[in-house]
Amino acid sequence: MRARKTAVLAAFGCAAALGLAAPAAAADAAPTISAPASRNGFGPITITGTAPAGATVELYESAYVFNDFYKAPNYTNGGFVSTTASASGTYSLSRDLDSGFRFYVVANGVASSRISVAMGIVPTLTMTASNGTVNVTVTANPTQPGLMAHVQRSSGGSWTDLAGGQTVGDGSVFTTTLTGQGTGTKSYRAVIDAEPDNNLLAGHTETVSIDVGSGSGSGTGGGATPTTPGTPTTPSTPSTPSTPATPAPKAGDVQFTKIVYNSPGADTGSNTSLNAEYARLTNRTGKTINLRGWTIRDAAGHVYTVSTDHRLGAGKTVYLHTGKGTNGRPDSGHRYWNRTGYVWNNSGDTAYLRSPAGKSIDSCRWTSNKNQTYC
Repeated sequence: MRARKTAVLAAFGCAAALGLAAPAAAADAAPTISAPASRNGFGPITITGTAPAGATVELYESAYVFNDFYKAPNYTNGGFVSTTASASGTYSLSRDLDSGFRFYVVANGVASSRISVAMGIVPTLTMTASNGTVNVTVTANPTQPGLMAHVQRSSGGSWTDLAGGQTVGDGSVFTTTLTGQGTGTKSYRAVIDAEPDNNLLAGHTETVSIDVGSGSGSGTGGGATPTTPGTPTTPSTPSTPSTPATPAPKAGDVQFTKIVYNSPGADTGSNTSLNAEYARLTNRTGKTINLRGWTIRDAAGHVYTVSTDHRLGAGKTVYLHTGKGTNGRPDSGHRYWNRTGYVWNNSGDTAYLRSPAGKSIDSCRWTSNKNQTYC
């Protein structure tokens, strides 16, 4: 064995000495993948790498929090995201990011290594002031509820927290009112903490300066929305403190607890069989959660949106049936996709649950046909 190996190495060395070209890379060589380590706020990244010339390069992705890969759906044209490697063995893909994500590619059935791309949070700070009271709005990009925001004031060269709380709603907004801010020009900024579960990096605005007595001020860039100098503001009317906002849902609050993907009588295509295919969701928290605006999707990009109020009580379940029916019948625990064809693939599929802001809440995956899974 050793002699044969030496002979082969010697022959290769002779070829190199004679200036002969080395053998071309094997057609099944593993592709490579590269992307920026992070990007700031929602938007596209460019994924590049190498693959055998002319090979189809397929993109696989996963929300960072789940590490559960699937073929990247093409939300514009349908199907999945792919490209063809050039004659020189390079490729390039573009993909929008709305959170931290993980990626790899497959070419000629061979997978690349896996990479992750973080997202830097870009906050925006808007302020109005009058008579020592400052009204503050902080928004986050990406628009994810449940992010921890802080409002800080500059004091003696350092920053002091004045207020904080979670962003809420589809716009990912935190609002607060600062009282007793005195007179004259004060300097503020907004900070949003990192969220490691979703690979989101902390961000802050640049300084926003505002005259807290008259409401005039200025601020610059860095995600900050400055007030316009000299613009008068209407004095705010004291109001009764509002009830604290309901905390935004987080991963695991609602979970898939059963999916019947190969329903009895599926070969008949009847509506009865279509409705026997379903996904069951369970509220794992001690509070009622309104599912309005939430989405359930499969790996192929078929999406169901909860378009009306559906208040899922603590510990309660709801069934999403594939076929036609009336939501709320036979009771409030049933909803209907109203499709005329099956959604869930018997041989393997993944179900994804997201909040209205697109935050990943849960997923359920199966890889073989056992008719149903309890996730």
